Amino acid sequence: MGGCLGRGLARRVLSMPRFYFHLRGLKGLERDDIGLELANVEAAYLGACQAVPGMSTDLIYETANPTRYAFEITGASGDLLIEVPFTEVLDRGRKPIAPRSALRRRAAAEMARTAHLISSIEQQVAL
Repeated sequence: MGGCLGRGLARRVLSMPRFYFHLRGLKGLERDDIGLELANVEAAYLGACQAVPGMSTDLIYETANPTRYAFEITGASGDLLIEVPFTEVLDRGRKPIAPRSALRRRAAAEMARTAHLISSIEQQVAL
């Protein structure tokens, strides 16, 4: 009897949770009916992040915008555990965009510099 109990316990300890990677896109939700057994939700998140670049390439080839897609990772119960927007992965290498106020200040400074240069050239031409 102890052997059966031990094997059942070992099966429970060794089995990993199953995660499903549903793809949310312009046409709605494409459900993953197979899923993957992974150690934990962090491993599922990392797996989704690793899949994004390749899937983005496929989407671009199909003339779809990958920035409008996301993985919805669920557990066996179907509850949403985490959402991984493709932009979260794709934007990592992108330079941050300056806030609009900073852009306005830079534009105003550039316009003032340009006006000064024009005035300086006009004065030199007048001599």
